[in-house]
Amino acid sequence: MSYHTPDSKKEDFRRYLERSGAIDSLTSVLVGLFEETDRPLESTEYIKKYLGGEGGGGVGAGAGGNTNSNTNTKSGSGGATGSSGTGNGTTTTSSNNSAAHLASQQHIHQENEKLRKENREYKQQVKELNKTIETLRANLKHSREEAKKARQQQQQQQQQQQQQMQQQQQQQSSQS
Repeated sequence: MSYHTPDSKKEDFRRYLERSGAIDSLTSVLVGLFEETDRPLESTEYIKKYLGGEGGGGVGAGAGGNTNSNTNTKSGSGGATGSSGTGNGTTTTSSNNSAAHLASQQHIHQENEKLRKENREYKQQVKELNKTIETLRANLKHSREEAKKARQQQQQQQQQQQQQMQQQQQQQSSQS
Protein backbone atom coordinates (compact mmCIF):
# COMPACT_ATOMS: atom_id res chain seq x y z
CA MET A 1 0.00 0.00 0.00
CA SER A 2 1.53 3.30 -1.05
CA TYR A 3 0.87 6.39 0.99
CA HIS A 4 0.84 9.81 -0.67
CA THR A 5 1.12 12.96 1.39
CA PRO A 6 -1.11 15.86 0.33
CA ASP A 7 1.98 17.60 -1.05
CA SER A 8 3.00 14.60 -3.14
CA LYS A 9 -0.55 14.31 -4.49
CA LYS A 10 -0.43 17.97 -5.44
CA GLU A 11 2.94 17.49 -7.11
CA ASP A 12 1.70 14.42 -9.01
CA PHE A 13 -1.35 16.37 -10.17
CA ARG A 14 0.81 19.34 -11.22
CA ARG A 15 3.06 17.03 -13.27
CA TYR A 16 -0.03 15.45 -14.83
CA LEU A 17 -1.32 18.91 -15.81
CA GLU A 18 2.06 19.78 -17.32
CA ARG A 19 2.28 16.53 -19.30
CA SER A 20 -1.23 16.86 -20.63
CA GLY A 21 -0.66 20.45 -21.75
CA ALA A 22 -3.39 21.85 -19.53
CA ILE A 23 -1.06 24.34 -17.86
CA ASP A 24 0.12 25.68 -21.23
CA SER A 25 -3.44 25.95 -22.52
CA LEU A 26 -4.71 27.66 -19.39
CA THR A 27 -1.73 30.00 -19.33
CA SER A 28 -2.33 30.98 -22.96
CA VAL A 29 -6.00 31.64 -22.30
CA LEU A 30 -5.34 33.61 -19.13
CA VAL A 31 -2.62 35.67 -20.82
CA GLY A 32 -5.05 36.36 -23.67
CA LEU A 33 -7.71 37.45 -21.17
CA PHE A 34 -5.19 39.66 -19.39
CA GLU A 35 -4.21 41.32 -22.68
CA GLU A 36 -7.82 41.90 -23.79
CA THR A 37 -8.65 45.59 -24.05
CA ASP A 38 -12.39 44.88 -23.74
CA ARG A 39 -12.59 42.25 -21.04
CA PRO A 40 -15.84 40.30 -20.87
CA LEU A 41 -18.07 40.58 -17.82
CA GLU A 42 -17.86 36.83 -17.28
CA SER A 43 -14.27 35.61 -17.37
CA THR A 44 -15.41 31.99 -17.22
CA GLU A 45 -17.28 32.45 -20.51
CA TYR A 46 -14.07 33.74 -22.09
CA ILE A 47 -12.15 30.74 -20.75
CA LYS A 48 -14.82 28.32 -22.01
CA LYS A 49 -14.83 29.96 -25.42
CA TYR A 50 -11.08 29.75 -25.89
CA LEU A 51 -10.70 26.27 -24.45
CA GLY A 52 -13.41 25.03 -26.81
CA GLY A 53 -16.11 24.46 -24.22
CA GLU A 54 -19.75 24.30 -25.17
CA GLY A 55 -21.63 26.77 -22.96
CA GLY A 56 -23.36 25.46 -19.86
CA GLY A 57 -20.74 22.97 -18.67
CA GLY A 58 -17.90 23.72 -16.32
CA VAL A 59 -14.48 24.84 -17.49
CA GLY A 60 -13.50 21.16 -17.52
CA ALA A 61 -15.81 20.71 -20.50
CA GLY A 62 -13.25 22.32 -22.80
CA ALA A 63 -11.24 20.82 -25.66
CA GLY A 64 -13.31 18.02 -27.02
CA GLY A 65 -16.01 18.18 -24.34
CA ASN A 66 -14.34 15.60 -22.10
CA THR A 67 -15.12 16.06 -18.42
CA ASN A 68 -13.90 12.64 -17.33
CA SER A 69 -10.96 13.13 -14.97
CA ASN A 70 -9.64 9.65 -15.76
CA THR A 71 -7.75 10.45 -18.98
CA ASN A 72 -5.07 8.75 -20.97
CA THR A 73 -2.08 10.62 -22.43
CA LYS A 74 -1.40 8.87 -25.74
CA SER A 75 -0.38 11.91 -27.74
CA GLY A 76 2.81 13.86 -27.24
CA SER A 77 1.12 16.97 -28.67
CA GLY A 78 0.66 18.59 -25.28
CA GLY A 79 -3.11 18.97 -25.65
CA ALA A 80 -5.91 17.56 -23.52
CA THR A 81 -6.86 13.97 -24.17
CA GLY A 82 -10.00 11.88 -24.37
CA SER A 83 -11.49 9.34 -21.99
CA SER A 84 -9.47 6.18 -21.43
CA GLY A 85 -12.57 4.04 -21.08
CA THR A 86 -13.87 4.57 -24.61
CA GLY A 87 -10.99 3.19 -26.68
CA ASN A 88 -8.17 4.63 -28.76
CA GLY A 89 -10.33 6.33 -31.39
CA THR A 90 -11.86 8.81 -28.96
CA THR A 91 -8.51 9.53 -27.33
CA THR A 92 -6.81 10.20 -30.65
CA THR A 93 -9.68 12.34 -31.98
CA SER A 94 -9.86 14.35 -28.79
CA SER A 95 -6.08 14.80 -28.79
CA ASN A 96 -6.12 15.91 -32.42
CA ASN A 97 -8.93 18.36 -31.71
CA SER A 98 -7.05 19.72 -28.72
CA ALA A 99 -3.81 20.03 -30.66
CA ALA A 100 -5.59 21.76 -33.54
CA HIS A 101 -7.35 24.07 -31.11
CA LEU A 102 -4.09 24.86 -29.32
CA ALA A 103 -2.37 25.53 -32.66
CA SER A 104 -5.27 27.78 -33.63
CA GLN A 105 -5.02 29.62 -30.31
CA GLN A 106 -1.27 30.04 -30.77
CA HIS A 107 -1.84 31.40 -34.28
CA ILE A 108 -4.44 33.83 -32.97
CA HIS A 109 -2.08 34.87 -30.19
CA GLN A 110 0.73 35.44 -32.71
CA GLU A 111 -1.59 37.47 -34.94
CA ASN A 112 -2.70 39.52 -31.93
CA GLU A 113 0.92 40.16 -30.98
CA LYS A 114 1.68 41.21 -34.55
CA LEU A 115 -1.29 43.59 -34.52
CA ARG A 116 -0.27 44.98 -31.13
CA LYS A 117 3.24 45.61 -32.46
CA GLU A 118 1.81 47.34 -35.54
CA ASN A 119 -0.47 49.36 -33.29
CA ARG A 120 2.50 50.48 -31.15
CA GLU A 121 4.40 51.45 -34.31
CA TYR A 122 1.42 53.43 -35.60
CA LYS A 123 1.06 55.16 -32.25
CA GLN A 124 4.74 56.11 -32.38
CA GLN A 125 4.28 57.46 -35.91
CA VAL A 126 1.27 59.46 -34.75
CA LYS A 127 3.34 60.93 -31.90
CA GLU A 128 6.07 61.89 -34.33
CA LEU A 129 3.54 63.42 -36.71
CA ASN A 130 1.97 65.36 -33.84
CA LYS A 131 5.42 66.72 -32.95
CA THR A 132 5.93 67.72 -36.57
CA ILE A 133 2.52 69.40 -36.64
CA GLU A 134 3.34 71.32 -33.45
CA THR A 135 6.65 72.43 -34.95
CA LEU A 136 4.89 73.57 -38.13
CA ARG A 137 2.28 75.43 -36.07
CA ALA A 138 5.00 77.17 -34.08
CA ASN A 139 6.82 78.09 -37.32
CA LEU A 140 3.57 79.37 -38.84
CA LYS A 141 2.83 81.44 -35.74
CA HIS A 142 6.34 82.90 -35.84
CA SER A 143 6.04 83.64 -39.56
CA ARG A 144 2.70 85.38 -39.01
CA GLU A 145 4.19 87.48 -36.22
CA GLU A 146 7.11 88.43 -38.45
CA ALA A 147 4.75 89.28 -41.30
CA LYS A 148 2.64 91.40 -38.95
CA LYS A 149 5.74 93.27 -37.77
CA ALA A 150 6.84 93.80 -41.39
CA ARG A 151 3.37 95.18 -42.30
CA GLN A 152 3.43 97.49 -39.28
CA GLN A 153 6.90 98.76 -40.24
CA GLN A 154 5.75 99.24 -43.83
CA GLN A 155 2.69 101.16 -42.65
CA GLN A 156 4.86 103.33 -40.41
CA GLN A 157 7.20 104.05 -43.31
CA GLN A 158 4.25 104.92 -45.56
CA GLN A 159 2.86 107.22 -42.87
CA GLN A 160 6.24 108.89 -42.46
CA GLN A 161 6.53 109.31 -46.25
CA GLN A 162 3.03 110.79 -46.38
CA GLN A 163 3.87 113.17 -43.55
CA GLN A 164 7.08 114.18 -45.30
CA MET A 165 5.19 114.75 -48.54
CA GLN A 166 2.56 116.80 -46.73
CA GLN A 167 5.29 118.86 -45.06
CA GLN A 168 6.98 119.39 -48.41
CA GLN A 169 3.67 120.40 -49.98
CA GLN A 170 3.01 122.80 -47.11
CA GLN A 171 6.49 124.27 -47.45
CA GLN A 172 6.03 124.66 -51.23
CA SER A 173 2.62 126.26 -50.83
CA SER A 174 3.92 128.59 -48.11
CA GLN A 175 6.83 129.61 -50.36
CA SER A 176 4.62 130.45 -53.27
